[in-house]
Amino acid sequence: MVLSLAAALSVLAYGPQVAATISVSGPAGNQSCGTTSTLHALVLDTLGAPDTAVVVDWTFAGGSITGDHFTPNSSTTNSSGIATTQVTFACPGASVTSNRVVHIDATTAVDIVGAIAVTVTVKGLPSTSTDPAGGTSTLAILAAAFAVLLGSWIILRRVSATRS
Repeated sequence: MVLSLAAALSVLAYGPQVAATISVSGPAGNQSCGTTSTLHALVLDTLGAPDTAVVVDWTFAGGSITGDHFTPNSSTTNSSGIATTQVTFACPGASVTSNRVVHIDATTAVDIVGAIAVTVTVKGLPSTSTDPAGGTSTLAILAAAFAVLLGSWIILRRVSATRS
């Protein structure tokens, strides 16, 4: 009887220290490629209290490209139950103009997983110019202005001729 009571008390003593949930938080809104953002993993034990000294491994679960990385790849929860890392999102090649969604997992040694998805945007906007020369010369602007003035003069002459 005493032995079973001691075993029950030891389970109660160590039960809450087991990681039960991980909540991951990070940057709000879209993140530009080439930037670094901070991620936090809140680890709670079975009673909902912060779990300290738990190692959290950070991994990409999808949407990452070469150059995306964590600093550090693993971090340990502090007295508030929070593990922190920095994630840097790489920029894709020049031919890629669309956003991407990066899925990130935070995992403990007992396979408790928390996740976050971050939308990473491409820096800048793609060129929308239809000018093959890449610029408009002063002579072209003057020629266009002259054509508009000449056309307006011709229209006004015809309108005034029809009124007379």
